[in-house]
Amino acid sequence: MPISTPTTQPAPVVVGRWAVVPVIDAVGPAMQARAAFPALPPDELTALLNEFGDAHSTSDRGQLILASQGFVILGPGRVILVDTCLGGPKVPGGTGMRGFSSRWLASLEAAGAPAETVDTVINTHLHHDHVGWNTRLGDDAALTATFPAARYLVARADYEHFAGSSGTPPQRHIEECIAPLDRAGVLEQVAGKVRIDDGVRLVPAPGHTPGHMVVEVSGDGRRVLLAGDLIHHPLQLRRPDVSAAMCVDPRLSAATRLEVLDRYADTDTVFLASHLPRGGVLRRDGDAFLLETEGPRHGLI
Repeated sequence: MPISTPTTQPAPVVVGRWAVVPVIDAVGPAMQARAAFPALPPDELTALLNEFGDAHSTSDRGQLILASQGFVILGPGRVILVDTCLGGPKVPGGTGMRGFSSRWLASLEAAGAPAETVDTVINTHLHHDHVGWNTRLGDDAALTATFPAARYLVARADYEHFAGSSGTPPQRHIEECIAPLDRAGVLEQVAGKVRIDDGVRLVPAPGHTPGHMVVEVSGDGRRVLLAGDLIHHPLQLRRPDVSAAMCVDPRLSAATRLEVLDRYADTDTVFLASHLPRGGVLRRDGDAFLLETEGPRHGLI
C-alpha cells in the first residue's frame, strides 16, 4: 500500500452554522511502529496493533498507516483552515516527501476552499506535516504565502521553541513554511484560549509540542474537536499513557491526552485527529476509550 492521496474524501460534519470538512493529503504506511512507540514492549505493541487491524497498520504490524490531513471550517463569510499538511515542492533539497506529489490544493478547492478564499490558517503545532502548504513557490521562485488573504495563527510557545532565539535552532521546514510568513507580516502568535469566531476557538493542549493546540467547533448543541496530534494511532485510546516518540514532553503529552479524552468522552463530540483516516465519537471503555465510527447521526462516513 503506497502513500497516496485518496480518490474520495471524508464527509463534512455540520455543526450549527459551520461545516467542518476533512481534507486528506496522503494516507498509507508512514512510520515504523516500534520507532513511533519505543516505550511499549514489542509483544504489547503487536497485541495493540492487532486489536485495530489492517486499517491502522500493515499486515506484518511493522508500519503504522497514517493520514496527513487538514480541516476546512466553512461558515457564513468565513473560510478557516486548520493545518496545511505535507506541502508541495520548495527550493531544491527542501522539505517534501520523496515520490509523493501533493494534490491537496485541488482537494481544498473541491471542498469549497480555493486558496484565495481562506481568511484564517491555524497551525495546531509546527511539525513539518502540519505546515507544509503554508507557503509555495511564486512565479519569481521565491516562497510566498499559499493563502494570500489569510492571517496565519501559531502558538507563541511553539514559535519560541522551533524558531525563536531561545529555542531550538531553526529547522528547514521552519525556514520554508514559517519564516516567509513572519517576514510578510501575516504570522500571528497566540497564547491561551483564543476565540476565532462564534463557536470556533483554540484550546491549548501542550505536550506533543510546547504550544500544541486543539480546535473546538460548536453550534446548535453539537461539537467537533479537531485534535491535531493529540493521538497518532487509536492504540493511544486504549493506552492514553503512551506517547509517541515525536512528543517533545511525553509525560505532559500523556497527561494532556487523558484530560482531553476524559473531557469530551460520552458527550457526542465528533473527534477528528490529523493522522486518523476516520473520525468518530469518543466513548469510555473502562479506564480506556474507544472511537465509535458508525452511525449517520455523527455525520461520518
